[in-house]
Amino acid sequence: MIFLIISLAVFLLFTPAAEAISVSGGEHAPGFTLSSVEGKTISLSDYKGRVAVLVYWRTGQKRSLLALKDINDILKKFKGKNVQVATIIAGSDNREEAVNIFTENRLEYPLLIDSDRQLYGDYGIRVFPSTVIIDREGIVAYAIPGHPLTYKTRLRGFIKKALGEIDESELEKTISPHREKKDKAALEALRLYNLALRFTDSGLLDMAINAAIKSVEAKPEMTGSHILLGFLYLEMKEADKALESFNKAIKLAPQSNDAKTGLGGALILKGDIDRAIEILDDAAVANPYPQMTYYELGKAYELKGEKDKSIEMYKKAIKKIIDKQILPSSISRCK
Repeated sequence: MIFLIISLAVFLLFTPAAEAISVSGGEHAPGFTLSSVEGKTISLSDYKGRVAVLVYWRTGQKRSLLALKDINDILKKFKGKNVQVATIIAGSDNREEAVNIFTENRLEYPLLIDSDRQLYGDYGIRVFPSTVIIDREGIVAYAIPGHPLTYKTRLRGFIKKALGEIDESELEKTISPHREKKDKAALEALRLYNLALRFTDSGLLDMAINAAIKSVEAKPEMTGSHILLGFLYLEMKEADKALESFNKAIKLAPQSNDAKTGLGGALILKGDIDRAIEILDDAAVANPYPQMTYYELGKAYELKGEKDKSIEMYKKAIKKIIDKQILPSSISRCK
């Protein structure tokens, strides 16, 4: 098997030129009444007196998932401060996948279905995701298009301003474009990460590993770099180093199926087949697109001599690939 490394393109996206929505700041937010995936009816009027954050997103898009995760982190900082988040997908979107995303990432806010795309039209959604901040008077205060590098900083600043915790000048300092330059380590880590991807595509694995190591050193909390490095070590059959990288990734992101899949692959190299199967089974159950995980499970069962179980896993992996159900968060797939 050859591990092919594909880019997490979301990290290359900066603030889009287009505005998020057609409703201007200072206008009353269009009202809505939508059903949640649990069947509850939720209206904008339910959030009266609170700062409301609406996120219109879509499945199968990495930057939407990153925005949802960022919001979940930010919510914890505003707990008990009259801030309410609701996320919305179009009725034509994949509801089952959306629910899986919420379950897998333990997202703790409502998921609403815009069945007839009325909210989409009333707000004039122009880009996915679109994040809209509505103040306590029901006025559209701010909107963030896409998922720029400064997403968390901007959203946190906008919410604080809507709550009255900071004034306009403090907000300006918070969201100034110059803040992007302050996190030089993050930008350098991203540059090295993508350099490693290019080396990998060219078959220059030693150079790819070197670039990935430097990416990890530049920003150790960047999970993707650890996962990328782990898969590169797997390709080089360096099981111990792969284990170390995937364990670090799991420590940073315990729910990462990519890291679990890689960890399972490393354990197979180490000969710990039972433990590998346990981890890979867990990743396959939680993962809506587990073709890579099924492939690793097939190898594990093959090594155990369980031929029928091995064939079953290989068939599942092939079916996922034929169906083009490529794991959105994955940096590797089998060929």
